[in-house]
Amino acid sequence: MTRGRSGIMMLGMFGVVFASHSYAGSPQSAERLLHRRDGAAPLVVERIAATADGVQATVIASGLAREQLVEWDRISDIDPGPRGILEPGIESGIANGTLLWRGRTRLERGDAKLARAAFEAALEAQTSFRSRTASIAMEGLVRASIALGESDGVLGEATLFAEFDAIDGSTSRFEQFGALVDPQTGLLTTVPPIGGAEDGSRMRDWFRRVPTADAAQASRRNLLSRLMARTGPPEERVETLDAGDQLLFRLTELDADDAAIRERARRQLLDGIREFPRWKASWVRFFVGRAALEHDTDPDRRMRGVLDLVHVLALESAAPPVLRRESLRLAVTALRELGREESAATLESILFAEHPDGLLPETTP
Repeated sequence: MTRGRSGIMMLGMFGVVFASHSYAGSPQSAERLLHRRDGAAPLVVERIAATADGVQATVIASGLAREQLVEWDRISDIDPGPRGILEPGIESGIANGTLLWRGRTRLERGDAKLARAAFEAALEAQTSFRSRTASIAMEGLVRASIALGESDGVLGEATLFAEFDAIDGSTSRFEQFGALVDPQTGLLTTVPPIGGAEDGSRMRDWFRRVPTADAAQASRRNLLSRLMARTGPPEERVETLDAGDQLLFRLTELDADDAAIRERARRQLLDGIREFPRWKASWVRFFVGRAALEHDTDPDRRMRGVLDLVHVLALESAAPPVLRRESLRLAVTALRELGREESAATLESILFAEHPDGLLPETTP
């Protein structure tokens, strides 16, 4: 009995040793983690694939599997697959997402210059300009340019972002800075369509790079192009346009060859201006004032144009920085041409205080 009992005990111990040896030789595979930014917990993932918008992953939670898209700027790293390598497109996608995250964090701490550089690099790396990733890069670039007072150089990117936002409706990464797109007009209130020939050329280049088959988008692009080139209104009925394009159409009429059309547009634009949102009032005052200086030779009408530009300044922070700068520049030049040197000098001092690099060429040392 004792011998039999000992034999059984030996067999049991052998079985435990054998089982332990078998387990050690067949380890369980470690969980594969997708590491997220901004303090979010990592996700346990199985199959993953790179897309233009982010990683499409099979996420495991509480023993259940679900499909989830994790956008590139939300990802800091992904563990390699079973063979120790990452799937195609993952490494470059994370690198591009890092640029977006870096740009956003720099903008949040007030460093608009470095933020813009990061967003520009992210946008250059895009293969699809209709992706969510490209939209974030465009919005970040536009916001950084606005902060630098240089929104006139990103009108093309701003237009494309507004088009994508109208279709996609995704949550902005920059909500703390306020909305860019006016819900009534679909216009970016802080990015008025002004600028020089180089700005217009850059905008039209973006329109060629990202063509549209949407009639409403094509109409808006045409109106913006005409405003930048100052070629007057298109041959279409304003009544067929939405609220935003109706405003743009009236602004193009200010550059019409027919003086009667210009005056009619001026009156229609100024009608009820006291009730306008302040951003819209600043747009109208600027374009009406600029048109008077460019198309009228009568001194009284030109002085009326200067007063419209001064109204832009009176709106203070409600007017986009680029409108304040250009209003000052145009008003200073016009006042000198009208022989009002003292008034011109006063406005020029404001221009120098707000934009030290924005002096007129003839006054720059």
